[in-house]
Amino acid sequence: MTKYVRLLAALTLLVVGTTAWSQWAMDPTGKQKYAVPATFKESPLLAARVATGELPPIEDRIPAEPFIVGPGVLNSEQWLDWEPGKLGGTIRVPNLNNSGVHEIYLALGMSILRAPDQSTKDPLPAIVSEYSISDDFKEFCFTIRDGLRWSDGHLVTTEDVRMTFELYGDERIYPTYYFRAVSPDGTPPTVTIIDDLSFCVEFNVPYGFFLANLASWIPDYTLLFRPAHFIKQFHADYTDMDKIQPILDELEIETWEQLVQQKDMQHWELHRAHGLDVPSLAPWVGIEATSTGYTLERNAYYWKVDVEGSQLPYVDYIVAENSADLEAIKLNTAAGEYDVVTSYAQLKELPIYLQNADKGIGTVLHGSINNPPVLFLNQDFEYDVEGSAWQMLMNDKRFGKALALAVDKDDVNENVYFGQYKLDTITDREYDPAQSNQLLDAAGMDERDADGFRLGPDGNPFTLDIITANVSPDFLLVGELFKQYFEEVGVRTSFAVLGNQIWGQRQAANEHMATVHWSDRPIWAPGISEDFGPYAKGDWAAQSWAYYQSDGETGRKPPPYMEEYIELWEAWKVYPPQSPRGEAAFADLMDWFSRNYVSIWPTGSMTVPTVYNIDLGNVIKEGYPFDRALDYGMEQLFYRNM
Repeated sequence: MTKYVRLLAALTLLVVGTTAWSQWAMDPTGKQKYAVPATFKESPLLAARVATGELPPIEDRIPAEPFIVGPGVLNSEQWLDWEPGKLGGTIRVPNLNNSGVHEIYLALGMSILRAPDQSTKDPLPAIVSEYSISDDFKEFCFTIRDGLRWSDGHLVTTEDVRMTFELYGDERIYPTYYFRAVSPDGTPPTVTIIDDLSFCVEFNVPYGFFLANLASWIPDYTLLFRPAHFIKQFHADYTDMDKIQPILDELEIETWEQLVQQKDMQHWELHRAHGLDVPSLAPWVGIEATSTGYTLERNAYYWKVDVEGSQLPYVDYIVAENSADLEAIKLNTAAGEYDVVTSYAQLKELPIYLQNADKGIGTVLHGSINNPPVLFLNQDFEYDVEGSAWQMLMNDKRFGKALALAVDKDDVNENVYFGQYKLDTITDREYDPAQSNQLLDAAGMDERDADGFRLGPDGNPFTLDIITANVSPDFLLVGELFKQYFEEVGVRTSFAVLGNQIWGQRQAANEHMATVHWSDRPIWAPGISEDFGPYAKGDWAAQSWAYYQSDGETGRKPPPYMEEYIELWEAWKVYPPQSPRGEAAFADLMDWFSRNYVSIWPTGSMTVPTVYNIDLGNVIKEGYPFDRALDYGMEQLFYRNM
């Protein structure tokens, strides 16, 4: 790109909005950016390959202006005393039942923009070198880092963006439009390619929330960037079928469309066998996937360096060991067999880990992106049954409030969570069975059967049926406590633990009255997770949501209180979620939850341990609000005694 064209592109980016940021200016939080180091250093593993001609020199593998990591960049300085690290080594992590590796999921999840910790506020340009947002929050413009390369060495260009949107809209591959950040009006955005590095994405309506999608590790960089050069070799519009058919035969896949789907993947699958050859922008790439585990090796073309010029990640390899037994993982953790354990470390095992400090393990207590299991009340259950007692209760918010007041939050905390959780629930925090009984009487459940249980407001026997999936031991414990508390105020309650498949089938068929599941409440506010939604986890109003999304073609016409929810949700989407107006809109949304009791909170925020090799540097401090500090930012971990 010529200097004139580059200047023209930069001016275009500045004209379309008032917010344009680059690594050479003060960022919106007022922190000073770090200058690009004069020289670069690389791992001895890669230096040896450069010496043999297997790899080009590091200067030819990283962008002209790489993303610079230093204090306050990946984690805020409040929670991490960041220091430059040494290059080399292997991080060992556990994996249960070959089901997936949460540590690896986050380690590979590179977002387009990056804010410290689990924030999306004023994020730095990451994959891109600069971005801008129009005043009306409709247009977002970007410039890709010059010299940014996929893990196979191919340059990242706007052709990767164009290809991504082509895939989104190709009904042969994805029957419905696949873009994960469609604006609230349901209309996909348009993309305008300016040149090889610059492009704009425009929505029909204001969509400031898109900033959160750009800075979230959940959709990651594949929201806008897919490796076009790689995908095209499997796509019949770009490659002859006589070249594609042998691949289909070898992989036993029927159609080229299915093959493209398999190769068009996000970070969640890159470590698996079918993802090993897929170019990525992650710090590590998969090199081996077997029944016993996974091995990831550092990405030679990774685009981040530290303030001293060392190419990240610091550590060469991540090795995940498969285990069929959670107890075996706990024992191996206590024995110091793993270097980072976040997903499988629980509070109840903390004494064991503390007793085994001589095995070279350390622990740190912090918060979590999850909350304890929540009771979701399905607002759409029996919506098409005339005279449904359940629908009477869902429309009478005294019933939900009565259930919330019947739950002894301190009892849950002490019996299940060792008194370590913070009582900051969304629904009523107090325990008041007397008021609960009064509200149930007022809601029309004042008559009782021969066993002392309340009849429904229609005068017939009533049972609150709660189901959950066999996901986590505390689902069972909390579910049993819900049953105990509700029956103490006269509401007959059943509680059943189902297999994941059956549980999912009942939810999909709208056959569940209530269910128990986690939520990601601590990362709702920054927009990283929206699992509070009526279609997510609890499926608490999936039919009402289907009606909204389909413009009335399917589902249930939402009752007035659900219409209010939709209006508040749409208002939240207008602004960046952690802007002043976005935060005010989110507060209104949470107030709706506190008034409508679609979910009942048994206790407050989680406290969980992370177990780590005490030789690791850049480990987060005690009290960090989230449990994804070591894996979301794993590229900055290093071994002190290399």
